[in-house]
Amino acid sequence: MATDIMEARLRTALDADRGLVKRGCSTRQLDPSGVGVSFGSAEAGAWFWANGMFELRSDGGTSVVTVETVAEAVRYTRERLGQ
Repeated sequence: MATDIMEARLRTALDADRGLVKRGCSTRQLDPSGVGVSFGSAEAGAWFWANGMFELRSDGGTSVVTVETVAEAVRYTRERLGQ
């Protein structure tokens, strides 16, 4: 339940961020969990709520970065992904 809530909060925040929208960022709910992030047609990675933190994973499934809050995940996505 907490995973669904936290990932929904992150997806809402990513979709509402004007800087990301301007750069063509889109998100999608992954099955069974996770928030996929794309810029245009390019997959940038996926955020997962695990062990009380958000983990960004690359295509290989390895953790790239972990952050504690929705705001940190949005900031990292804005500043580091899709460049």
